[in-house]
Parts: sequence; structure tokens; C-alpha cells
Amino acid sequence: MRTNNQNGSVLLEALVSMLIFSFGVLALFGMQAVAIKNMSQANYRATAVYLTSQLIGTVQGDINHLADYNYASGTAPAKVQAWLDQVAAVLPNGSGTIAAVEDSPTPPKNGTLTVTVTWQLPNQPANRQSVSSYVAY
Repeated sequence: MRTNNQNGSVLLEALVSMLIFSFGVLALFGMQAVAIKNMSQANYRATAVYLTSQLIGTVQGDINHLADYNYASGTAPAKVQAWLDQVAAVLPNGSGTIAAVEDSPTPPKNGTLTVTVTWQLPNQPANRQSVSSYVAY
């Protein structure tokens, strides 16, 4: 009588292939989670760039009142408060600062405007987008 020493080898091959397949599926899920996280970060960065550009455009249209846009903390000037509210509404823990430096005190005015937007997701380091622009009459 002949005995077959390879009984169960098909079952073992099936188990190994299921294990390899499971690791592959877990890797795909991990890659998808990282892609979603990076996509949301990119969305926040694009929003921050949009908000800074929006304020720079507003200041360009109101160049003769450049100094009125300075804001670091505390009570914001009336011209800045609506923009700060928008930053806080669309970015998690969003805030902003504005540094406006005039070249001359009399019209036509020119100057440098630096707009910084910061935001922070829970359990993540703070992110910052800063744009400096020369605004001219």
C-alpha cells in the first residue's frame, strides 16, 4: 500500500495565498487613508491661499487706507473682522494676521502687505500659509 506524504498541501497553499491577499488589501486601505488625509490637507492649503489672495485684492482696491489693515491680535479693525470671521469659519482653528507697511504717509500710497493664515487639525501640528505682496497705487 502506497501512502501520499503530501496530504493537505493544497489547503496550506490556499491559506498562504489568503494571508498574502489580506496583507495586500490592508496595504490598499492604508494607502487610501493616507491619500484622503493628504487630499484634505491640500484642500486646507488651497483655501488658505485663496483667503490670503482675497484679502490682498481687497487691500489693493483700498490702497489709501493700507495702515488700517494691520492686525496681529486683540480687537481687529472693522475692515479686517469679516475676513477673520471667514478664516475661522472655513479652516479648523483658523486665524490670521496682517502686517501692512506703508512706503509713504501721503497718497499715492504703496507698501508691503504680509498676510498669514494659520490652522490646526486635532492632534496635528499647526499649519501656516504666509504671503507677502507689494501693493501699489
